[in-house]
Amino acid sequence: MAQENIAKVLRVGVIYNGKILDEQIFRKPETVFVGDSEKSHFVVPSSSLPSKFPIFYFKSGRYELVIMENMTGKVFLKGKVVVIEEIIKKGMLKKRGGAYILPLSQDSRGKVMVGSAIVLFQFITPPPRPPKLKLPKSIRGSWTQRLDWPFLSILSVSLISGYLFFGVYVPGVPVPEFNIASVPNRFAELIVPDLDALRTMEEKEVAVEETDTGTQVAAAQEEKAPAKEEVKKPDQPRDKATIQKEESIRKAEIQKKVAGKGLLRIIGSVGGEGGSGDVVADVLGDGGRDRDIDTALAGIKQIGVATSSTQRSRKGDADATETVRMEGLDVKESSGKVGVAAKKERAVVAKTTVEAPQVDGAVDSNSISQLVRRNQAAVRRCYERELNANPNLRGRVAVTIVINEQGRVQMADVTADTVGNAAVRSCIIGVVNRWRFPSPEGGPASITIPFVFSASN
Repeated sequence: MAQENIAKVLRVGVIYNGKILDEQIFRKPETVFVGDSEKSHFVVPSSSLPSKFPIFYFKSGRYELVIMENMTGKVFLKGKVVVIEEIIKKGMLKKRGGAYILPLSQDSRGKVMVGSAIVLFQFITPPPRPPKLKLPKSIRGSWTQRLDWPFLSILSVSLISGYLFFGVYVPGVPVPEFNIASVPNRFAELIVPDLDALRTMEEKEVAVEETDTGTQVAAAQEEKAPAKEEVKKPDQPRDKATIQKEESIRKAEIQKKVAGKGLLRIIGSVGGEGGSGDVVADVLGDGGRDRDIDTALAGIKQIGVATSSTQRSRKGDADATETVRMEGLDVKESSGKVGVAAKKERAVVAKTTVEAPQVDGAVDSNSISQLVRRNQAAVRRCYERELNANPNLRGRVAVTIVINEQGRVQMADVTADTVGNAAVRSCIIGVVNRWRFPSPEGGPASITIPFVFSASN
């Protein structure tokens, strides 16, 4: 296809429900998308189009109008008006995947109906760019008029006040001398535990200063000497017998404190000889082993109490029978027989077959087949997830993919579907959109890949 030197630019406008939705002039040639996706140039709610549909496709230096079967309209092309429905019926348009391609020239213009939206387009001479708005100097004013003078005034007063307070006043304030004697006892004891001794020492030092130096110094030394003798000497090492005795005394005191509290008091309480009179009988006491717990269990039918290490038991009461040993419970055969057969579920195995891809463009078919085989497992998983819910799911799904010059998916749509499951279609489209195809030569290409799904038990 011969490349044209585009002297004009594309102008596109969209009307939706009788109102102008948007209008854009594309000064730089590019593919124009419509759909309900935020990445489209024109966001149009339409259930008949993919979320991002390339309605004006730029290829090899010229634009092409991409038409789906449900689109109508008229186009002025090469001096005459053509109706889209008629040229499709006559087979005058080239088909690429599930869409028809109509090459456009610089004199083309027209109207295309896309659901409830009308797309108007034409090629125009690029209009001059509007100059940047600039207010006149009388309105802009000088830089002094653009300053916030009330804010600057408050800021200046704050800075000056802070400098005067921290730089001039604070350094000149005298620091008061601290005297521990002036602190109340309840606070001073937190700082100095032995406050009385400290105050006594300070009073003695003051008395020494007021009297003659020689006599009072000697008296102070004589008074301080006994204080040194009163210093408590470290305890001598204790022997092992002393340590054990102290530990036993400490344990006895702890047991005495907790014996009469809470749950320990109930457990440790001692009952009378008949087992009554307290909340709980003394089942942990030093009495006979058959004392109160036997009395409690004696009224229970068919339960015995072990009497020796042989694991035999005596009768609970006059009507109870003697309990046998566990090894005596030998059940040979039951009177009734119930047979339970395991239920076997039939395993359904999903199968996916890929038919030969249909390529429209300069792309290596072998590379595409290898790409599809490598990613076939991901497509099969889309089918397997829905097959678990509907074991009768079968059919064929054909996906048409438009790739750009870098091999990335530009558009993917299901053009044929006999499976009839929306979840399978959506999953396959999501998988295919992540594929990276070989770069085509000479512009974008279209690829149709049929997938055949079946299952066997």
